[in-house]
Amino acid sequence: MEEKTTRPGPKRSLSAEQIVTTAMDLFDGETPSIRGVAARLGVRPNTLYTYLPDRAALERALVDRLLAEADPDLLLGRRSWRRRIEDYACSLRTVLLRRRGAAALFHSAPMDGPNAMLVGERLLALFTSAGLSPSDASRATYAVIVHVLGSATLTAADLDGHTEEEVVAARQAVQIDPELLPLTAAAWSTTATWNTETQFRWSLHALLDGCAAR
Repeated sequence: MEEKTTRPGPKRSLSAEQIVTTAMDLFDGETPSIRGVAARLGVRPNTLYTYLPDRAALERALVDRLLAEADPDLLLGRRSWRRRIEDYACSLRTVLLRRRGAAALFHSAPMDGPNAMLVGERLLALFTSAGLSPSDASRATYAVIVHVLGSATLTAADLDGHTEEEVVAARQAVQIDPELLPLTAAAWSTTATWNTETQFRWSLHALLDGCAAR
């Protein structure tokens, strides 16, 4: 009687997309190690290097995934150019605040992935459609991204595990000496709402007003 031989099953296939998804699931304020991602996937670390050669490449990929989660298609459609930019900017801010450390990731990894390029292209198209020169459209695009990242970074530090309402209430409870700081005391109710979405939208409107006036 012929002995049956057991053939090994097919090797588990991976993709860069699957690796990034796993890394995002493991992201807890810091980029997970290649070894940690490999362990979660049940493969050897060397397997991942075929797709992402080092930690820097993984960070780039995570940044690009966050830009995608904000939905670049918000920059399309029949809404006004200002509304489309505001929708994407607010969505990106929300995405960055959803995960601890996500905003800080943008300070250590460049925005040069396919989604970053797509977002940049669509922002440039919107600003040029608003009448800006290519040079000014490029500067305006950069200004919007910097505004989103700066706001998200400061807000994340301000919230630190608390809700927006809790932070505003705590700041409003601070007593300001009107004799020592008269202007600050008069404006404190507004100052207390810094780093809220309302403030973000106000600042973004002002930024877009300035861009449109060029």
